Amino acid sequence: MSHPRTLAHRLRRCTTHALAAALVLQCAAAVAASGAATRAQTLIDLNPILSGYAIQVRPSDTGLRLEGSVADAAEQQLAQALAVLVADGAEIDNALGLDAELPDTPGPLFGADEDATIATRLRQTLDWQKDTAGLGIELEVNRGEVRLNGQVGTTGTKDRVAALAATTEGVDAVFNYISVDPANIPAIREQQAQLADAERADAWIASRLRRLLQFDTTVNAHSIEVEARDGTAILSGAVTSSAERNVAEGLAANLPGVREVDSRLVIERPR
Repeated sequence: MSHPRTLAHRLRRCTTHALAAALVLQCAAAVAASGAATRAQTLIDLNPILSGYAIQVRPSDTGLRLEGSVADAAEQQLAQALAVLVADGAEIDNALGLDAELPDTPGPLFGADEDATIATRLRQTLDWQKDTAGLGIELEVNRGEVRLNGQVGTTGTKDRVAALAATTEGVDAVFNYISVDPANIPAIREQQAQLADAERADAWIASRLRRLLQFDTTVNAHSIEVEARDGTAILSGAVTSSAERNVAEGLAANLPGVREVDSRLVIERPR
């Protein structure tokens, strides 16, 4: 038979272990709720409709609590739907009021995210065109306004960069501060020739061309199908004008790795 003191000691140890386990579970739940609150806050702050409001997402005993005010029930439901995406099944206490004025502008985080996205679109466009790749153009985007800096060899190249920027999705204005120095022409042409001659897989060509078409606001990328076979870019589908077809064909022909463009685009004018 165990000594009473031994039994008491064991009971104390079991109780201590149980309390420790409970504390660990509570801490884990608190950490999970805090992480979910942070993710939900980020989704809301990056949303174009909700980012202008002073919405706060806080962890609660049962899940997440949404605090602040929005303009109507549709926005209230949107905030809850975004929180549900990252709540891992936790309960959402939607305490948002419906008495806020519509914000005039999106929040700062949304604006910064949009500008970074626009800059990436333009950098990829410049990198995926034979006549602008490797130029090292510096660009700055602020609230949809693009400032271009750098040095090129010809005025035509300077204008080409500005034209690509102007038709990039999200760009509202372009300020072209690129300088022209003809002395750069031989080095630029040699570098671009190397890029143009590089072998590219068909999957690389097709995926980049689809994205280029999506980036360009003068093209309806949803109506154009893209394939690549042995370095030939194949475009099929419908466009609304010869100008739109020329843009799509030009982007394809100027993509590194493309040897030929097989354009099967037909013009269907909107009724």
